[in-house]
Amino acid sequence: MPIYTYKAKINPTTVRTGTIEAENEKAAVNKLLLLNYHPVSLIVKAETYSGRNNLFKKITAKDIYIFLRQLANLCIAGLPLVKALGNITAQTTNHKLRAIIADVKENIQKGKTFSESLSNHAAVFSPLEISMVKSAEATGTLAEVISKIADLKEKDIAFTYRIRSALTYPVLLIIVGFLTLFILTTFVLPKFAVLFQDMGQKLPLSTQVLINTSLFFKRFWILIILGVFLFGFSFFNYLKTKAGRMWFDALSLKFPFLGAVLIKVQTARFARMLATLIENGVPIINALQIVSDIATNMVFAQELRHVYALVAKGYHISEALRSGTAFEKNTLDLIAIGEESGRMEEMLFRIATINETESSQQIETFILMLEPILILILGFIILFIVMAILLPIFQMDILIQ
Repeated sequence: MPIYTYKAKINPTTVRTGTIEAENEKAAVNKLLLLNYHPVSLIVKAETYSGRNNLFKKITAKDIYIFLRQLANLCIAGLPLVKALGNITAQTTNHKLRAIIADVKENIQKGKTFSESLSNHAAVFSPLEISMVKSAEATGTLAEVISKIADLKEKDIAFTYRIRSALTYPVLLIIVGFLTLFILTTFVLPKFAVLFQDMGQKLPLSTQVLINTSLFFKRFWILIILGVFLFGFSFFNYLKTKAGRMWFDALSLKFPFLGAVLIKVQTARFARMLATLIENGVPIINALQIVSDIATNMVFAQELRHVYALVAKGYHISEALRSGTAFEKNTLDLIAIGEESGRMEEMLFRIATINETESSQQIETFILMLEPILILILGFIILFIVMAILLPIFQMDILIQ
């Protein structure tokens, strides 16, 4: 997403400048208004703090987590905020993050609040983190809230890591399988094709199909690789557009089995973040807007923006959520119970835990099913290749006898 440099008024006499990440100019304005910043100017910035366009300057979620955890520990230990930031700056190895932390510290020394200083780097720190810090400053619980933000970040990172780890072996198996088949059909089988042609006998249908496929790959392998590369390049560039991402996010939710898992993942993330914001004193209407802005699936983000609009008109959250199709009935029922009983935070945390547990179990089950299926498919393909090669040799042996 693009980064915008903004100049905004926070009151009639005070102007702030900084950067913010958003899908478009309208989204950037909405994020600033959420922080009670009234934009005066907004310019797209090519160079980003997050370094997403520069691999060597990238600030990862883990970098932010380590910073937050260190800051929480130092503040809980009684170290003043400015001194804690100074200590962390000296220890931070990521040069980009170190510069940002130093800038935050400098702004605090000039009289800005911690949340205002963080909001100058909205490309790195999310609206959720900034809003929680702002609420903590008002209640005097900054150290505890920073620790909660770190806990939330840790859960998010751990959950993402579990999913990636579970998918690593199947993806690796698919890649190795395709590479093996490509090498066999492009470089090995053409040699057998020459041998079979010299034999001058009629070949089985399976062997003919295999040889023709092999000769096609041998003749056009450069064009095939180029075509795959161009298709992949075009496809991933399309996914970077708003229309492309919306299409892919909507399609992914409809995948058999995987779609149900993704819904649980998004539901867990929504529930945990909303509960954390409400728990830390962020008004429900603001919390809904923040959660909709940081949703990773555009279908969920669109639906949450609709929910936000309905709640702003006076609807209950459960009523607004039922107007859409993204959330499961069990989730909606628990939210309704939470509203009726006045235990919304507790129910949201419970929803998050339930969906995280169920999605992890479903992913593990999916991987356990996928691995033997992939092995069987690759085994059948290799068996077909071996039989297609051996059948003419057996026929030749019978004719000789």
